[in-house]
Amino acid sequence: LEPTLERRYQAARAAWRLTDLPAVSAEMENVRVAAAEAGDARLEGRALTALAEVALSRDADVTRARELAHAALDVLPADDDPSRYDALALLSQIGWWEGDLASVERYATQTLEIARRANRKDLESGSAVELAAVYYARLDDEQAERYLTEAIKLAEESGSFVARGWALRMQGELHVRREELDEAAEAFEEALRLFQEAGVTVSAARVLNWLGLVRWRKGDPSGAEQVLREAIRMLKPIEDRGTLVETQRTLAQVLLEQGKVDEAERYALESRQTVGPRDMHSRATTRVALGLVRAAQGRDDEAEALLREAFEILDATDYRRYRIEPLEALATFLRERGRAAEAAPYEERLAELVPARSTAPIA
Repeated sequence: LEPTLERRYQAARAAWRLTDLPAVSAEMENVRVAAAEAGDARLEGRALTALAEVALSRDADVTRARELAHAALDVLPADDDPSRYDALALLSQIGWWEGDLASVERYATQTLEIARRANRKDLESGSAVELAAVYYARLDDEQAERYLTEAIKLAEESGSFVARGWALRMQGELHVRREELDEAAEAFEEALRLFQEAGVTVSAARVLNWLGLVRWRKGDPSGAEQVLREAIRMLKPIEDRGTLVETQRTLAQVLLEQGKVDEAERYALESRQTVGPRDMHSRATTRVALGLVRAAQGRDDEAEALLREAFEILDATDYRRYRIEPLEALATFLRERGRAAEAAPYEERLAELVPARSTAPIA
């Protein structure tokens, strides 16, 4: 029997849910064309949103992703709340790539309104997590915790594994911020279990990245290396560049700490190939990783240029929190080379970004 358009969409949607981007690219394009020909605006809009995710996560094409997401909103019925939520969430994701937290907040607020109108606590939790992440990136932990507390409550009420996983991941990030590493590991491990049970590969790999960071900070670089290699194994087949780049660059830094300079260089260079041209955070972090490798190799001029570029990239964005890593790396690099006067301005900037940590418990 000839499959119906709805069945073809559901098959493509299964690949989308699993973030199998090669399959989504082929199958959703066929659905989009067929839906447009059939005048099915609902399925056409949903297919456009899925293709927008492919354009962003696999192709790192921010311009194309934005065009497709807006095209989805143009054709989707006004009363199709879940589909409009997905398109707006994709636009929010683009804001993260570009370091435009004002746009992330704007779209997350819109999705929050949609979720409440639709009485979808799982989606409402996701929007609250997104807003918590915005305030976390701005170093406003009090506001972040307010949204996170609400997100956890909503996720538990919804029963959604994915919603609970996202809330736990954000909870873990806030624990990392406070150096509460045992609590962070516990939150990340539970989030990983939920994402694995839900079959959401990219989300599981992102949690492995965080678990790798926690193990590294706890003085277990070998354990960090193990989980980061597992994340790379998961991500390569599904071609999610936005997540893979951070795994590669973190692995490079973990290998460097273990004295594996040649292999660290290989992963640092791979991350520079993976990063998207408009992924501002990872454009900076990949420069930090390669800069640290070059410093270890005695190639100080290259190292300094890379570390300065990393800070300049993030200094032009809304990412207050993410400026900390390149500032620490650059200040340390200069001070270790007897250039304390040059390091001082960067240390002053760093002090402005690292206030005394809150001691209030995270819900």
